[in-house]
Amino acid sequence: MTDSVRRRVLASLALAAALPLGAQAQTWPAKSIRIIVAYPAGGVSDVVARALGDKLSERLGTPVVVENKAGAGGTIGMDAVAKAAPDGYTLGFSAISPLVLNPHLGTPPYDATRDIVPVASVMYSPVLLLGTQAAKERDFRSLLATAKAQPGQVRWATSGLASLGHIMLEHIMQGSGVQITHVPYKGGGQQLNDALSGQFEVLSTNAGPAVMQQIKAGKLHPLAVGAPARL
Repeated sequence: MTDSVRRRVLASLALAAALPLGAQAQTWPAKSIRIIVAYPAGGVSDVVARALGDKLSERLGTPVVVENKAGAGGTIGMDAVAKAAPDGYTLGFSAISPLVLNPHLGTPPYDATRDIVPVASVMYSPVLLLGTQAAKERDFRSLLATAKAQPGQVRWATSGLASLGHIMLEHIMQGSGVQITHVPYKGGGQQLNDALSGQFEVLSTNAGPAVMQQIKAGKLHPLAVGAPARL
């Protein structure tokens, strides 16, 4: 068993163990379980949530249905989770943005500290800054130099407004004084497709199998990583 599979199994066990005791006492689960993913199909979160759903279904002996509810930086999906019956049959799968960042940047229709109960940390995926075929730069210093010489000409795609990548972009622009055009997407799937066709110069995205495959193939070029140490 690989480390990644082991982590997913442990996460599924943690989810099962953390569900309401009352629900377990009533021969839970008595019906299918729904996992709401706050992002579109095809992205890293969607892929991991489906792998987790398979393990949960195997462990619990009941169908686990993954439902994508994307939009508003994950707020729509988390709002659906917040409004679901607290009976142990609806789980949410989300990055930190809808729960930690969005409440400070706007007014989501839920209280992340009251309406959402944390169950388990399932995955860790650092944010990568990658150059596409439309970018000539091969390191972060060169990217900033180009952005300084050509204000607004460098286009930076993220998975959405108020996403971690967007916050990263704003922080870099504020700290360096450069101007970069933000290109927000509704999730990682379409963002990656457009990156491969050179629709913009750089993108920030989570590390995952599809992204790493394109890096190894030379179609995307790593410029920086949002992590405590180099990868």
